[in-house]
Amino acid sequence: MSSQYSAQIDQLHKTIYNPDISEDEARQHVLRCCLDGLNIQQVGLWQYTDDDLLRCELLLDKNGGFSQEALLLDRWSFPGYFAALDKRRVIKASDAMHDPATKDLTELFLKPLNVKSLLDVPIYQGDKLTGIICCEQTVTIKRWTEEDVAFVLAVADIYRSRFS
Repeated sequence: MSSQYSAQIDQLHKTIYNPDISEDEARQHVLRCCLDGLNIQQVGLWQYTDDDLLRCELLLDKNGGFSQEALLLDRWSFPGYFAALDKRRVIKASDAMHDPATKDLTELFLKPLNVKSLLDVPIYQGDKLTGIICCEQTVTIKRWTEEDVAFVLAVADIYRSRFS
């Protein structure tokens, strides 16, 4: 991992364990770390609900805006996407509208939000998939590298350890 990514991971670890910040602030720091580290337009924290929907808990855009808008994804509308998540793997979709794992998100999610590339990293509690960190590049396609993946996996591990 690059020294830039390593420094951001170290700073995130120190920040989110600070007893003076709230859980919401800690979650915002997690998203900010991904946004700044990957130099992308937006990043979201998605959690599974009890009825197996994915709900966007927090969304951060590059302009600094946070949203807690309740976006919901269900496996019936997006079977390819959920099948990829069920395989417990990272979804690295540089061309999200044409990637087999994400193309069924095109009409209802990707086009309306102008999302071109997705990097989705799972969050586990034990063996259970409980959510994802969804990194989104809008306007232009971003070619995700293995180093990008390793960085977001490290961020997800810190998130898991803080909030488990």
